[in-house]
Amino acid sequence: MIISFFLLLFSILLIAKGSDFLTDSLVPLAKRWQTSIISLGLILVSVAVSLPEIFVSVFSALKGFPDLGLGVVLGSVVVNIGLMIGISAILKPLRVTLHMILRDGIFSIVVPILVLSMSGDGVITRSEGLTLFLLFIPYLANVFLQERKISLEEKEVLKSHSKRKLSLVGFQLLKLSPGGGAFILGIGLLLTGAQIFSDQLINIARISRMGDIFTGLVIGAIGTSIPNIASSISATKKGLTEVAVSETLGSNIFTLLVTLGTLALVRPVVVSSQWIIIDIPLIILMSLLFFLFMLSGRSISKREGYSLLFSYFLIVALQIIGR
Repeated sequence: MIISFFLLLFSILLIAKGSDFLTDSLVPLAKRWQTSIISLGLILVSVAVSLPEIFVSVFSALKGFPDLGLGVVLGSVVVNIGLMIGISAILKPLRVTLHMILRDGIFSIVVPILVLSMSGDGVITRSEGLTLFLLFIPYLANVFLQERKISLEEKEVLKSHSKRKLSLVGFQLLKLSPGGGAFILGIGLLLTGAQIFSDQLINIARISRMGDIFTGLVIGAIGTSIPNIASSISATKKGLTEVAVSETLGSNIFTLLVTLGTLALVRPVVVSSQWIIIDIPLIILMSLLFFLFMLSGRSISKREGYSLLFSYFLIVALQIIGR
């Protein structure tokens, strides 16, 4: 168990630096896209920060542990809202722009409700996984249409957002110049880290007997999200308070549509009755609470941050009690 935890920490370092190098290589691309279509730069951020969850969940499923992958996918949504937003808001109130509410906020509630409806029969099939994957296209269309309606001031904020976010992902040590080398090294470290991480999650689930879903929800989701949590806290301290909110919304939508869709395409996902009756409804309620906080005063206050953080620990506690 001790060796597994050390290897888990090592794999998190690999994932963090892989994310760091990969996003470094994408900064020039984001700058180029921002000159014509700002939305492409923002989508690039959501894809880049969600890669660890995709790799870990797919590797776990391929090794015969789909419940671990499901725990990582759904757990990352809880971690993003409860820990990333909660801790960031406690440090400093988080700014919420109108386009976040109209574009991402509504999707962030509708998508988990859709996942719950698909899970009603106890399995998310390959066809349903493909449906989730393809539903990312209407979301992209909404992103592009929304860009036409935002003000010049908001456009200036968005232009700097993707570059700022990409520069903050991962652990900011041993930086590389953007280019093909950084991209290849970043992908290599991400794949290696995700491979080791999924192996150790399986070992910990076997040794501790905590269960695949619980291990994925708590350990797996936090492990793959640590680089993003660290970068959001860093951004908040620097006054970039809109970064944590926009990244959480974009990452959650991408994770539920693309990552969960990919996981179901690899292997149909069996959903336990506890997920259907308790856990996914709690995720929906947490997403709704987050959305209501966004609407109230167009910011996430410190008190609301504590509420989201408490909600995360409540979900973990219910998982423990349920076992």
